[in-house]
Amino acid sequence: MKGSTRISMLAAGVALATQGIAEDGMKEADTRHYVAPMFHVLQLDDDRDLSDDGLGGGLIYGRQLSDHWWWETEGAGYTMETGNNAGTDYYQYSLTTGLAYAFGDRRGFTPFVVGQIGGIHNDVVPDDDDGISLHANVGLGAVSGPLFDSGLKLRAEARYMYDDFDGITGTASEDEGGFNDWRFSVGLELPLGRTKTVEVEKIVYETREVEKVVEVTAADSDGDGIPDNRDKCPNTIAGGKVDGDGCLLTNQTITFNNIGFELDSAKITATSRPALERLVKGLKSQTNFNVEIAGHTDSTGSAEYNENLSDRRANAVREYLIEQGISAERLSAQGYGEVVPVASNETASGRAMNRRVEFRVSEQ
Repeated sequence: MKGSTRISMLAAGVALATQGIAEDGMKEADTRHYVAPMFHVLQLDDDRDLSDDGLGGGLIYGRQLSDHWWWETEGAGYTMETGNNAGTDYYQYSLTTGLAYAFGDRRGFTPFVVGQIGGIHNDVVPDDDDGISLHANVGLGAVSGPLFDSGLKLRAEARYMYDDFDGITGTASEDEGGFNDWRFSVGLELPLGRTKTVEVEKIVYETREVEKVVEVTAADSDGDGIPDNRDKCPNTIAGGKVDGDGCLLTNQTITFNNIGFELDSAKITATSRPALERLVKGLKSQTNFNVEIAGHTDSTGSAEYNENLSDRRANAVREYLIEQGISAERLSAQGYGEVVPVASNETASGRAMNRRVEFRVSEQ
C-alpha cells in the first residue's frame, strides 16, 4: 500500500509539471512535445548486496527547445528483490529533469544522448533508513520514425544511474557513499502535437484596452498560393496552375503579355528581362515538363508576314532561354500569327492582348 500511494503522488507531480510546461509552451513558436511510457530493467551495483536485478516503469515528458535540443522530465518507480522471503523488497521513486541532444530532427529514426539530475526516494528496511537522495543519470538511446498516422514511435535507451543514497545498513555504500547502477529501457513515444503562434498587440485609447489578435501568415515567395514551408517547387512560373505541393501542372497554357519586342522585329525589349528571368528560374526549379513557346500577333499587316514575325519572336524567346542554361530538348517554338486571337482586333486594347507569347506546358 505504501508503494502504491507514493507512485500515485509521483504521477500527480509529473502531471502538474507537464501542465505548467504545456501552458508556458503556448508562448513559443512551432514547438513539438511528447510523452513516453517506459519499461525499465535495472542492473544493480554489487555493493547493494541484493539477490536480483530490479524492474520498473516510468513516464517521460519531452519538449523541443531548438532544432536538436530537447528538455525531458521523467518520473519513475522501481522494485528491487531482496531475496528475503520473510521480509519485503526495496522500492525507489525518482523524479529527474535534464536535456537530450538528438542527432536528427526526430521525424525518422534518430539517435540521441540524454542527461538528467533530480531526486530519488529509497524505501528500504528498516524504515528508519528511508530517505531522499541525489540522483543523476546519463545515457544513449534512439527513437524510430512514426509507426502509424498518430505518430506513435518506438524508443529504446541505456543509462548509467548514480544514486547518492547511503542509508542501507550493512552495505559498502555506508563507507563509500552512493551506488552505480545501469538501466535498460524500451517504450513508446506519443507526440502531443505542436503549439500555435499567436501575436497579441495591446492598443490603449483613453480608458479602454483592446486586444488585437494577429494571425501570422506563412510567406509565399512565388505567389502560387502554396506557403513556402509546404512548397516543393519554388519559383513556379508566374500565372501557372499548380498542385497541392506547389508544382506546375502539365497540359495547360500560360499567357505572357509582358514579353515585348521592338516594332516589326524579333528583338526582345529590355523591359522584358525581369519576366524572362522569372521564367528561367521556374524552368530550372521544376524539370519534369516540356514547353512549346507559341508566338501570336494582331491582324495588322498580311497574314503571311504576321505568321513569319510570330515564328521569329517565339524562336527568339527559345534561344534566350537556352542561353540561360535551359535544355534545348525541353523547348520548341511555333508562330501562329493572327489566326488565334483572344480579343477583338478592332480596338487598340484588343490588339495589345493579341500580341502575346504563350507557354504550352506538356509532360515529358
